[in-house]
Amino acid sequence: MRKLNKTTIVIWSDPDLTHPEEYELEDLAREAESGLAYCSSCTTETVLDPEKDPHWDGTEFFDDFESEEE
Repeated sequence: MRKLNKTTIVIWSDPDLTHPEEYELEDLAREAESGLAYCSSCTTETVLDPEKDPHWDGTEFFDDFESEEE
């Protein structure tokens, strides 16, 4: 697998997001942009081996892009 960039964003909000599948990511981003929520941190790091990262979930999403590049 190739290296990837991992972005971690911390957003503080009033809504209970303990079930994130019930909330759209774009809604949370929109609330942070509009001031209904607060983004206190946004960092990006290059991960040379994503499969060794504790947040990697084994997705095959990027495999499709690798095969297109070949």
